[in-house]
Amino acid sequence: MANELKSWITVKANEDTLKFVDSLVTKAEERIENDTYGVTAFAKAFYKDVEYGKNGGVMYNWALDKLGSKWTYLEDVQDEAEFSIVSAWYPPKEFLIHLYKLCVELDENTEIEVVYEDETYSPVGAIVIKKDRDGSPCIWEEEEGGIENPLDDMEWDDEGYDDASQEFYDGLYETKQKLLKECHELILTDGEVIQ
Repeated sequence: MANELKSWITVKANEDTLKFVDSLVTKAEERIENDTYGVTAFAKAFYKDVEYGKNGGVMYNWALDKLGSKWTYLEDVQDEAEFSIVSAWYPPKEFLIHLYKLCVELDENTEIEVVYEDETYSPVGAIVIKKDRDGSPCIWEEEEGGIENPLDDMEWDDEGYDDASQEFYDGLYETKQKLLKECHELILTDGEVIQ
């Protein structure tokens, strides 16, 4: 099975756009019969051109082209236009660009922020989608690999486990926030223009 990568998405836009995103997320929460993880529900919520296989699931080729990952599903809803998703191996960049395009129709100043981590913490990263200094919609990604989890060699009842856990997760959060800040800075001058 593919490694799971979790992405936390925040849409920054006007109130109408946030409500629109929330309506799509609500649709993605609805499970479809035989849709164990919600991959089909997720695709149907955000896309009108989903291609299905014989079993009713989303075609891998379609998912790779449109989502940027062979599968993606909604994990958790946090707040207004803030939610997390899980995908196979990579952050689903094509989905993030698609979401941006949907939102920018309602608010031309939409920004999307994403922080993500693989279940093995390799990679850990951030993505920003917004306009650069020239007003062109762009995407920028920064990531780090090989972050070692000291808890892998410990048991939950070992002495020092709680302190090691706190230090590790605080450091992980700080790393993602640092990468997010770098994305915001670098996208302005070096962003990859999206079509």
